Amino acid sequence: MTFLRLIGALAAPLLLTGCLLSPGKFGSTLDLKRDGSFTFTYVGEIVVTDMTPPSAEFSASPCFSEETGGERACTEAELAQQRKDFDEAQANGNGDAGMAASAMTGGMGNLDDDESIAEFVEQLRKQQGWNKVSYRGNRIIDVEYAITGTTAHGFSFPMVDGGNAIMPFITVIKRKDGSVKVSAPAYSGEPSGGDMGALGAITSAGDAGGKPPQPKPQGIFTLTTDGRILTNNTEDGPAMSGTGSTLKWVVNARLKKGPEALIGLAGQ
Repeated sequence: MTFLRLIGALAAPLLLTGCLLSPGKFGSTLDLKRDGSFTFTYVGEIVVTDMTPPSAEFSASPCFSEETGGERACTEAELAQQRKDFDEAQANGNGDAGMAASAMTGGMGNLDDDESIAEFVEQLRKQQGWNKVSYRGNRIIDVEYAITGTTAHGFSFPMVDGGNAIMPFITVIKRKDGSVKVSAPAYSGEPSGGDMGALGAITSAGDAGGKPPQPKPQGIFTLTTDGRILTNNTEDGPAMSGTGSTLKWVVNARLKKGPEALIGLAGQ
């Protein structure tokens, strides 16, 4: 089993949700009210993950004498066979990467060049909430996003029109008991840690192959609420004010797990 096949098998539940985007430098807020209404913002960079596998160079293996067992010069036929085997292995590896990328895009298509990313940006501009979207180049999209809604049916960001599945940066999900769970697995300083483990393993393999490293999440996520904070994983806990409570997460290399909070709303 090749490395990419192994990663695909281990990360199957994750890949089925799709994932091709990750935060870069950003600021994000969520204001959650006791009546279930909320306002969410995201301002900053969205990074399009490079799923193209690193290229490898052919290097001949030594040949050995059947009589003495010692190393000898390879014949032209043996070198040609080694080259053929190498080319076939590379082709199979690229196929594995293509299948992984296809699963992660959820049918969105491979965002493997500037033209396809620019088309994706045009798609985002048509959707509500995406107030400013521009492609900077180098696989980085600059975004100003803001939307107001209700927790009655849940919320996730980002969402893409056309039924495409993308692993959300953040989800806001109402439970049967009336509480609301806020989870932001992508808001962690290391994509190779926590809930982004499978994606990090693949992107790290690309970086190790000589590609320039992609920007890692860096920013601040602030949650304000007039509801009851039942649980949270901030470092300092809630800051209280006359209008409610504030939770703040500083996203950098030290934050290994994305923000999580459970908020009790009206009637709890």
